[in-house]
Amino acid sequence: MKNTIVKFLFVLTAGAALSSCMKDTQPTGVITQERLSEVIQAHPEKFEATINGIYSDIQTWSNPGISHNYFGQKGFDYLTSLQGNDMIMTGRFAMSLYHYLLDYWQADYNATLTRWREYYNNIANANGVLKVATADVTDPAMRQYRAIALGIRGYSYLQLSYLYQYSYYVGADDTVWGKGAKYDHSQDKLVPLVDENTTEDQPRSTVSAVFDFLIKDLEEAYAIFDAIDAVRTASPTDVDGCVVATYLARAYMIKHDWANAQKYAKVVMDNFGILTSEDDILQGFSDINLPDVVWGCDITSDNTGIYRSWFSLMDYFGDGYAGIGVWRAGFGPFVDRIDDDDIRREWFLDGRNPLTPKIAAVAYQSIKFIGAGRKQVFGSGFDGTGWELGDYIYLRSEEAYFMYAECLAHQGNLSEAITALEAIMSTRQPGYSCPAADKADFLEELNFQKRVEFWGEGMEFLDNRRLNIPIDRTDETWGAANNHLAAARFYHDQEDREFLYQIPVSEIENNKQINESDQN
Repeated sequence: MKNTIVKFLFVLTAGAALSSCMKDTQPTGVITQERLSEVIQAHPEKFEATINGIYSDIQTWSNPGISHNYFGQKGFDYLTSLQGNDMIMTGRFAMSLYHYLLDYWQADYNATLTRWREYYNNIANANGVLKVATADVTDPAMRQYRAIALGIRGYSYLQLSYLYQYSYYVGADDTVWGKGAKYDHSQDKLVPLVDENTTEDQPRSTVSAVFDFLIKDLEEAYAIFDAIDAVRTASPTDVDGCVVATYLARAYMIKHDWANAQKYAKVVMDNFGILTSEDDILQGFSDINLPDVVWGCDITSDNTGIYRSWFSLMDYFGDGYAGIGVWRAGFGPFVDRIDDDDIRREWFLDGRNPLTPKIAAVAYQSIKFIGAGRKQVFGSGFDGTGWELGDYIYLRSEEAYFMYAECLAHQGNLSEAITALEAIMSTRQPGYSCPAADKADFLEELNFQKRVEFWGEGMEFLDNRRLNIPIDRTDETWGAANNHLAAARFYHDQEDREFLYQIPVSEIENNKQINESDQN
């Protein structure tokens, strides 16, 4: 992916104004809608700059003047990992401390404003594309641009749903975490819905309405990709049918529509295998050419930051934050539970890892993410360079395989679900046998293995939200094994105040359809 300098702002210079949700977007160029339509109709390929601009925002977007925590989607993955059970902070580093303490949800904080602006920025740009790439376009390139824009808009509303309201349903039936479909937030207010035809400020729509909207977007996008033979494109940097299918599966799982979630997980499985070789599993998750990468970003010297970047915050071997003292580590009891013959144990320096006495700076230090790649770092003559050039991986195919197995269990197909989980785990732990005797035990086991697989990638947060998994960092549960910072040793349910972002102050001040009575 190239870092595109020129981006269009799709607005009518005389006439309709965008909703206040979008007023904060900051384009680098302006073109009238009429002129844009003329240009694109004559030269559809000129949309490529706009699409690249959207991709660039997903990689790098941050509110001007804020900390190095925020850099698009991977910033979300990093910060939400700190809001779970499995990643600890190894010191009171101010930059991300309040996320770790679950104390960054208030209306006047950077976290609430930045995420709001980030995803509405994506929505504004997608709406601009859809204003021109209408439903009746026939040009294949324009149809693909429409599908990409629909996919980005659907993804953005899904991301907003994780933060600005509780989950559609909190919990699922017959799990160890309790609750289920009757714990329903579908009619609670979420965020304003803004599409390509919106001309006025909009009120907050319900969770149900937002999910209906985003699923419709994603379903249309998938249908277009399928029709133009782009379910899987040649480049993992593209939004394609498999990318959209992953987000559809996530959305349907949140709604407990297990059959549709299984259907779209299977789309990804039909197009991707999972990592199987030791070299790939231990590579460092920094190469979009790994065979499980469904969607990612090719990082080059032209499009990367240094300190404001994923590997700065996650790579122990680089010269970013994680390499100069802001170390990333796993929760001790979580890492200890990983079996000795599970290759993923080597992602942590836990005492069982032969590298521990040589390089560990803190207990349970993570070495999962390596920008320059494991072979280079552990090879002879590594000079410390190239760590900042590791690729960004947004979606991996393993998620679809775990979702598929979970959906089988929710639909009463426990034996098939166990077989599916054992197939995944055979590539991580030879001879693995699922110990579950019933659905609740199976889902707990699957969730643990999925947490291991996606440690540090934000997945724990997403699953905690929908499955009602509490944040339990208390000594009462973990005793002397607890390596969370003392201030973070607390217990919170998923419907606690700490998991509900407030609407940013600027939105309430500028949107005529929202006032203080609408605040979370």
